[in-house]
Amino acid sequence: MNRHRHAGSTLSLLLILLLGMASGPAWGQAPSEPVAQADTLNAGLLSGQWSGRWFSCKNGHHGRLRATFCRLSETEVQARFQGSFCKVFPFRYNAVLQIVHEEEGLIQLRGSKKLGPLMGTFRYEATITGDEFKATYRSKRDCGQWNMTRQACR
Repeated sequence: MNRHRHAGSTLSLLLILLLGMASGPAWGQAPSEPVAQADTLNAGLLSGQWSGRWFSCKNGHHGRLRATFCRLSETEVQARFQGSFCKVFPFRYNAVLQIVHEEEGLIQLRGSKKLGPLMGTFRYEATITGDEFKATYRSKRDCGQWNMTRQACR
């Protein structure tokens, strides 16, 4: 039984990652028509390269995670995640996150992606403050965390 649950969580994460690879512009391409960041409350909060780790609460899988963010509008942020699964399988995941709350030095984001009746809906919530990005995700068969910090320019 435990083996089947482990396989289901792994399958859930792999489907999420594969579907994410097919969504949105390719990694490295700019999304169409982002807003001018100088006009937003937290113009610098989304800037730079972010790096950290992801962790599955269901099966203990974990790996590297990097991201960049681009503000699309007053209510949306494009997130581009890149990381690894089982240390050897790279993945890319593009997501448009809705801004649910914003004040100076803080942005709270939320998003979801339907994966079909077998896997349900993949949901995520994130908070960006200063140089920290903390998020949780959950689906029918998995849940976990993404934690990153902004990297200094070299």
